[in-house]
Amino acid sequence: MQKNRILIVDDEESLVYVLKKLLEDEFIIDTATDGEKAISYIQQNEYFAVFLDIRIPKINGMEVLSYTKKLPYKPNVIIMTAQNTMINAIDAMKKGAYDYITKPFELDEIVGIINKIKKDEYSKTGEGLRSDDFLDTLLVGKSKTMQEVFKTIGKLSHNNLTVLILGESGTGKELVARAIHLNSIRSDKPFVVVNTPSVPSELLESELFGHEKGSYTGANEKREGKFVQANGGTIFLDEIGDMPLNLQSKLLRVLQEKEVEHIGSNKPIRIDVRIIAATNKNLKTMIKDSKFREDLYYRLNVIEITLPPLRERKSDIPILANFFIKKFAKELFISEKQLNEDALVYLQFYNFPGNIRELENAIRRAMVMSPSSILTPEDFKEIIDTGNIINSQKYAKDQISDIGSFEDIIRQRIKTYIEKIKNTNLNDVYKTIIGTTEKTVIEEILNICKYNQIKASQLLGINRNTLRKKIKEYNINLKSPK
Repeated sequence: MQKNRILIVDDEESLVYVLKKLLEDEFIIDTATDGEKAISYIQQNEYFAVFLDIRIPKINGMEVLSYTKKLPYKPNVIIMTAQNTMINAIDAMKKGAYDYITKPFELDEIVGIINKIKKDEYSKTGEGLRSDDFLDTLLVGKSKTMQEVFKTIGKLSHNNLTVLILGESGTGKELVARAIHLNSIRSDKPFVVVNTPSVPSELLESELFGHEKGSYTGANEKREGKFVQANGGTIFLDEIGDMPLNLQSKLLRVLQEKEVEHIGSNKPIRIDVRIIAATNKNLKTMIKDSKFREDLYYRLNVIEITLPPLRERKSDIPILANFFIKKFAKELFISEKQLNEDALVYLQFYNFPGNIRELENAIRRAMVMSPSSILTPEDFKEIIDTGNIINSQKYAKDQISDIGSFEDIIRQRIKTYIEKIKNTNLNDVYKTIIGTTEKTVIEEILNICKYNQIKASQLLGINRNTLRKKIKEYNINLKSPK
């Protein structure tokens, strides 16, 4: 692989310009504004890395990515997009992307990726994403933590590694397990769920491993356990921390020997099952307290995924809330309702100790109880525990106090950029920085306002005619975000 050449593919000229200036001291830089030209470059050169936007003219980024995986050499492709959905993230990683970043991103992220490639080059291949509308919508996330979860799901699509999912109750652990299964080579095989706490401890062994007729009182017929039912597919052991110690040792044997035995039989049954376990408990603490086997922990914890609580990903609350509104409108045969701005703010001030499940219940009750088509804070005040509402004045004060640190971040980014270009012939630094910044701000505000120019101009604090001129000047796409 050629170690000193990078290809940047994006039809956003300002972004290409900034990336080129950032990297050209160390690499030879090629740039392309559409998929056809990108493939032409890739056919003629071997690249250390390809920074590739998804939505580009002629041939989209995903098709270009798929093309690179057919080559004798496989460049490290970094997908870039503002559409930070689970589908894009998982699909990109399944198709063999080295990484996936969402716009706008920090230049430090690019430097970090380059350094990571230098230390750890790898590539994977894959096929299209398999999922369903429920998972695609509910597993959303703009936070870096959730984006990493989506990447990990994609990376797990072509292996059978055991996975341990950690997170508070209601964070969506089963949804992640289902997404891993649906995007794996076992997707057409069974996905079997065992909720450990819901099964009485005296029946759990039979539930998992099965039993022979007459093996114990009440065993009136032979029964296959969940492991045999899941053969060829995936078994999801929810709340594994509640499993009794005597069964933990038997589960360990299943992991080691790939076989189970019915209660009342000593004849082993060979199985081929992927195990995904989840818990809301601290297993390391349980190990110290002799409540969980250390050897089982390390057998389960081959790949660990930690899900953040909803209070740490509040930008997702509007998306989740609107999903639940649509869901319950269909289920309850009622008209869809809308959350007004005050209601959204009210929900985002709440800590949601019950996480996504609590938000779901709150939306369901508000949909049923509110006589209005518009949901307001009043529709949630009897549902939500006001003791978990963030102090709004303190919150506002904290936001204001962050302005200084925000200025520091901007200053540092500009300083880094100027260091990179100071020895070049560029003489319009002010125009470049101000223009790029202004365009980015306008694009983000338009996106937030769903491209309603009246709302966007109000939020920006500029005249609507001025906004129109800026949209034309910067050639901003008004159809949908990139």
